[in-house]
Amino acid sequence: MIKYKVKKITMIMYVLTVFALAGCGKKEVTEEGTKAAQEDNTAEELPGQEEKQQQEAETGQIIIQDITEDEAMQSVPEKTGDGAGQDAGQQKMPEEEQKDTRSARLQKYQAVLTDVITKQIYPDGTACGFDGSAALSGNTFAIFDVDKDGEDELILCITSASMAGMREVIYDYDEATDTVREEYSGFPGGTFYENGLIEEGLSHNQGMAPMGDFWPYMLHRYQAASDSYQCTFMVDAWEKEFRDQDYDGNPYPEEVDAEKSGIVYYLMEGGTYNMTSTVPVSKSAYEEWRKEQGMESEKTEIPFQELTEENVGNI
Repeated sequence: MIKYKVKKITMIMYVLTVFALAGCGKKEVTEEGTKAAQEDNTAEELPGQEEKQQQEAETGQIIIQDITEDEAMQSVPEKTGDGAGQDAGQQKMPEEEQKDTRSARLQKYQAVLTDVITKQIYPDGTACGFDGSAALSGNTFAIFDVDKDGEDELILCITSASMAGMREVIYDYDEATDTVREEYSGFPGGTFYENGLIEEGLSHNQGMAPMGDFWPYMLHRYQAASDSYQCTFMVDAWEKEFRDQDYDGNPYPEEVDAEKSGIVYYLMEGGTYNMTSTVPVSKSAYEEWRKEQGMESEKTEIPFQELTEENVGNI
């Protein structure tokens, strides 16, 4: 009788242990473990008690299994469309709600070019001044990230106009106002550099170095703060072979041309043309200045294409 009571207490403690483990999240109570516990007590248990004990053990396993399945169902994230597998707060916004700024940018550039072709006007409403004898296809355009700010600009090169009307313009898109604005405007044929420089050759060479391969130019540098280009220098030169005196009668500066190269250079800051008040520099000093400005940087190849309705329509 004493042995029977001990066994009964043992079984009660076993069942309570099973329930305690289930409540603490212990899911590793196995069928083998339950069977082993039953086998230890089989030899001395009464027949009726053995059946009752088996039912209690099976009930404990069923409860544990139910708890495990419930917790597993709770851990599966809800699948709702594009956010499947994510918490509700982490789901991405539907793509149709995201504004496609690139599409808007390209549409605006397309509209600008269409107006240039059909209305012959720039975005600000001024006339392009096309020469009727020149084909519009002689003009070119490109959509390209020339200033390396991560967004494509519209580069428009107009040459089918009088010399004074020729222009090369860089437009950027303003998302807030759905308009374009000028980043740069100069004479066509500028040299673009990877470091943000533009070397813009002047429309005429009216200086004192027309005989060699030098051509006067303006140097523009990209300013990230204003997202625009600023003219920092205007450069011209004097060739001794062309004139031994300037237009004011001053002699060629032999003391500057220490290398006897026959040419000196004028580096006019701020883009203001004034050779008279600018001290010239020698050829070697000029070449060193170009290095300091970064004009040995790699040149950018702009992917220009002809300004035609077909090319504009394919944007």
